[in-house]
Amino acid sequence: MSGLLILAGSVLAALVGSELALRGTKLQTGLSRVLVVWAFVWAFTLYPLFRYGGIGPLTLTIFWGGAFLSWFGVRSHIESSILLRMLYSLRREAKTESSVLGEYSTHFGPAMRVEELSRGKMTVKQGERTVVTSKGKIILRVVSKLR
Repeated sequence: MSGLLILAGSVLAALVGSELALRGTKLQTGLSRVLVVWAFVWAFTLYPLFRYGGIGPLTLTIFWGGAFLSWFGVRSHIESSILLRMLYSLRREAKTESSVLGEYSTHFGPAMRVEELSRGKMTVKQGERTVVTSKGKIILRVVSKLR
């Protein structure tokens, strides 16, 4: 039972730490900070879990990877959900269709997406053009292998 409590507390610490590390940025932009949080909590959890919970490093690592990927999938999906953002904009009052679309386009449209790529250092402006940085190229390489 103590092993489950340690695991639950550790996952909760990683979730809260991830949200604090993101500080309102998009998950893809702050992914490196989130990975540091998860790695730190994993390392901090190793000893007490082995000592008091009877769970070894390999078992923890397998569980931890699954917990991270589950959190990442859900968090990423919620963050990128167009329908959820539109529903959120309707929470206080009814709006016309064009008003909802205009608000969405202003706050989450193409210009904001390009800006987020720049904030995440995945692209950079060179004169009138936007080009992919080396960080962006690494991400593209990894994603292309996942398809």
